[in-house]
Amino acid sequence: MSAPIYRLEGLGYAYPGEGSSFRLELGSLAVGEGEILALVGPNGAGKTTLLTLLAFLARPSRGRLEYRGADPWAGGDGAIAARREAVLVTHHPYLFKGTVADNVLFGLKLRKLPEDVMSARLRSALALVELDGCERTPASRLSAGQAQRVALARALALEPRVLLLDEPTAGVDTGIGLRLEAVLREVSRAAGATVVFSTHDFSQASRLADAIVHLSEGRRVEFSHENCFSGTAESDGRLSWIEPRPGVRLHFAGQARGHVTCVIDPKDIRLTVADGEAAAPGPNVFAGKVTRMETTDASTARVRIGGDLVFRVSLPVAEVEAKGVSLSRRVLLRFDPESVTVIGPRTAGNPR
Repeated sequence: MSAPIYRLEGLGYAYPGEGSSFRLELGSLAVGEGEILALVGPNGAGKTTLLTLLAFLARPSRGRLEYRGADPWAGGDGAIAARREAVLVTHHPYLFKGTVADNVLFGLKLRKLPEDVMSARLRSALALVELDGCERTPASRLSAGQAQRVALARALALEPRVLLLDEPTAGVDTGIGLRLEAVLREVSRAAGATVVFSTHDFSQASRLADAIVHLSEGRRVEFSHENCFSGTAESDGRLSWIEPRPGVRLHFAGQARGHVTCVIDPKDIRLTVADGEAAAPGPNVFAGKVTRMETTDASTARVRIGGDLVFRVSLPVAEVEAKGVSLSRRVLLRFDPESVTVIGPRTAGNPR
């Protein structure tokens, strides 16, 4: 990794007031200059909160957040200066009244750049997001996907040192989403900007990012939100379980109490083609249908299974072909209770 542009140590954040129990608790994290970092996790995992902290729009409750080797919150106008270099594009961006050009030029006018420079940046930014010729289009007439692209163009026109994006391809069709991914690669590689983006799509994170941080309930976890289930734990003294859906149990080893989140590594799930075979009784045996298949690299496939619960399974491509796994095929899933990683309170003597 290149020299870090961000360094986080013992970072914590709690929203002010008594209305929220959410806490972001991160240990150590370094983000290299020019790196593309993906934040992956479900809703409520802390992705947007972390982006807000990295944009210096909120101050950490504890710990240290360094930017380019210094703490912007240590005093003076450090945070204000850092905000000029780290630009955040939110998931539901706010556009000003007026035209597309009015929006893209807004920050450039505040910085009092020459007219020719602003015109060139306007054309370049709109071309990158494939909105050429839309300069005079009223912002009020844009679709949600177009508004997202205008907000991205507004950020790109500033030529930021850090580009922070909350689900940047949400609301756009697949083709444009893939082309926007190419734009982010270009911004990182050619312009040397650091890109940090959030996504629910593990495949997008794998394609685009140099590094991935998985978040769940405000904490960094080993795996992504795929195969991530929450519930109130019960136990028979040997095994414990939660019911992510009424009557559907997910078992894990040891004893637990209270609210827990369970995560299963996609590589730990065994898959067989069922074709009418009923799921045999036992812990963590589920039936379902293949609803999506894709490759994450030349040798690995990721298979999405829909049923009582939705799972993603990671398999060698050769195994997928040998077993005859295909779209809409009925399959059975099995994984051991010991394969389940638990996040949350456990009783003494069960520290896993």
